[in-house]
Amino acid sequence: MRQGPVRILHIVGGMFRHGVETILMNYYRHIDRNKIQFDFLTMIPGEHDYDTEIRSLGGRIFSISPPNKSQPLKHLLDLTSLMQQEGPFWAVHAHTMHHSGLVMLAAKLAGIKIRISHSHNTSDWGEHLLWRKIYFVTAKILIRRYATRLVACGSDAAVYLFGKSLVKSGKVIFLPNALDLESYLSLDESRTLFLRRQLGILEDTLVIGHIGRFSPQKNHAFFIPLLRQIKSVKSDVRLILVGEGELRKQLENELLQNDLYDDVIFLGVRSDIAEIMSVFNVFVLPSIYEGLPVVLLEAQATGTPCVVSSAVTKEADMGLNLVEYLDLKSKTEDWCNVILSQSKRIRPPRELIIDKFRQRGYDASVSEKSLIRLYEVL
Repeated sequence: MRQGPVRILHIVGGMFRHGVETILMNYYRHIDRNKIQFDFLTMIPGEHDYDTEIRSLGGRIFSISPPNKSQPLKHLLDLTSLMQQEGPFWAVHAHTMHHSGLVMLAAKLAGIKIRISHSHNTSDWGEHLLWRKIYFVTAKILIRRYATRLVACGSDAAVYLFGKSLVKSGKVIFLPNALDLESYLSLDESRTLFLRRQLGILEDTLVIGHIGRFSPQKNHAFFIPLLRQIKSVKSDVRLILVGEGELRKQLENELLQNDLYDDVIFLGVRSDIAEIMSVFNVFVLPSIYEGLPVVLLEAQATGTPCVVSSAVTKEADMGLNLVEYLDLKSKTEDWCNVILSQSKRIRPPRELIIDKFRQRGYDASVSEKSLIRLYEVL
């Protein structure tokens, strides 16, 4: 008879406050940790945003060096050795896209029976580079051969990593990006007004918000002509940007050059996303590519109207009449008009939000059964 909880090893880059990691923590907080315990293997050195909470919940955090072009074999050996030495693990659950091919092989070599490759995105960096193309093909072969479960957040992400044939065959399991709904629905208007005052935002100011890492995927440069266009129609506007990343300084310089810096509020990484989201009149997501963006679910959970690029999957629309899609090639004027129109939209009632999210399995409080089935924990 099994003693204590089974341990699941999750493979991630680092446990920062990003979309995938936030979803993992939502699941982690709601599972019965007497039955299932999560551990995390990261490849970015240093302390991460969620590390303290993970340890408080009984999880362990391991770290190894990331692979690079010249050391895939060493990385494979490091993965295998860690799984053998720190186990036993009931399952290995990889969230690192094509890299999960190496993880699946390592888990097989380590004797782990349940090996899960989980797709969260619809594109990847360096797809035009020859060595990356070879890597992608090799990774997909390893995933098909050694993964015992194929999981995706949505159909577009599933097709991207696993291919149409496997999706059509029914071999891919869809696991929704579930949220802790209560934390998004327990806000009151007085708190929102307090936050606006704290940020120096007047009551009638139009607040456009975005949450995401400053990276090419998120397309922050799009906000420069957009903000200029909106200001030509409504001068009292603020853009709030939440997150950090390698392109932040570049964006700040471009805002200064365009005399827009004073119209933007940089908040860095925040733990109070629900409260910040409630300050937005409109949430804008001009991403070049996405899987099923958690941040768009978060916006809808707070009842915030949204304007997003057509690169974002339609599966992320919860049917609350809050999301408008626009092509990135559309005129800036069109984006401006839609944003201004969305800013006047009335937020839906709490009961309707709960109903729509639960219908589609996006409520973490009722998702434990999905994980138990996935991990085959009796």
